[in-house]
Amino acid sequence: MSNRMDLFKKTYNEIDIPDQLASIADAAIQRGKIERKRTKQANSIRWVKRVVAGAAALFILFTISINTMPTFASSLEKIPGLGQLVRTLQFNKGSAGGGTITDSTAINVISLEKKGDLEHIVIHFQQNNKDQQMTNSFSVNYSLYPKTMTFSIGGVRRFSAEKDLAELKKSSLIADAYPLISLDDSLVRFNITFKNNISYEVKEYKEPAQVVLTIKRDSAETDLPTVYSLRTASSAFGETQGIYEEMLAGLEGVRTLKDQQGGYFVEAGYYSSEEAAMGKMQEIVKTYGISDHSLYIEQREAMQDPQAINARSDNQ
Repeated sequence: MSNRMDLFKKTYNEIDIPDQLASIADAAIQRGKIERKRTKQANSIRWVKRVVAGAAALFILFTISINTMPTFASSLEKIPGLGQLVRTLQFNKGSAGGGTITDSTAINVISLEKKGDLEHIVIHFQQNNKDQQMTNSFSVNYSLYPKTMTFSIGGVRRFSAEKDLAELKKSSLIADAYPLISLDDSLVRFNITFKNNISYEVKEYKEPAQVVLTIKRDSAETDLPTVYSLRTASSAFGETQGIYEEMLAGLEGVRTLKDQQGGYFVEAGYYSSEEAAMGKMQEIVKTYGISDHSLYIEQREAMQDPQAINARSDNQ
């Protein structure tokens, strides 16, 4: 039996996933958002549904086999009250996605469950004040500097669980959890940042719909180099971050983060040298029409919280 399990795991690890697969759900959400904002017509809604449905179908085709095989976390203890497992997400370059097209959803509870050295963050969904059966289309991105997991969930009209994000800081592994601004009124996003190196797994359930992030401390030592973040100045939570994200749409590595003083900024990627960051800044100024007075380069260590940077005055 042990040899058979080892063979399953070996086969699972050797599956070659196309580079673009992991970002399909995220790209579909973004494309749907842009298209709906531009037209605001019924035919655009049908177009969005076709795009996302196609993406979801393609994603399922690629993942249906691998998600029925044992994963690294196959020995994790089962959490009481969960529905039927739909899939265990496989991350490609830090990104994964799942779910189905759903609208008018409420994310009513985000709970933290601890069992031994494992911690489970469970996202619950409701429809008309009743448990929802299928999970909304969603994407998850894991990134570094700082270690952050970003959830983007489409088709949500009420996010009463936003208050629960603060409770996640009771975790021994989570440094912060906070909502992100979105210019799409049906897209909910939030970040979870971690204190330590972690191993993670995300599972999607149905009947009822739930998304479960399982984390545990990873004792492996990593020596990550210093990076140079290309970013905006810090600002209060609001549309400023959404506007910059829209302006930089399509650029790899764009994300919104919270700084060490509670301000927010948009990062246009981080780079291995200051020269590389400066080169990207010049490209963005030329290509995206953003003033170089709006962008800053911040040197950052792996476990360092982003700095608070005030905007330059006009005479600087």
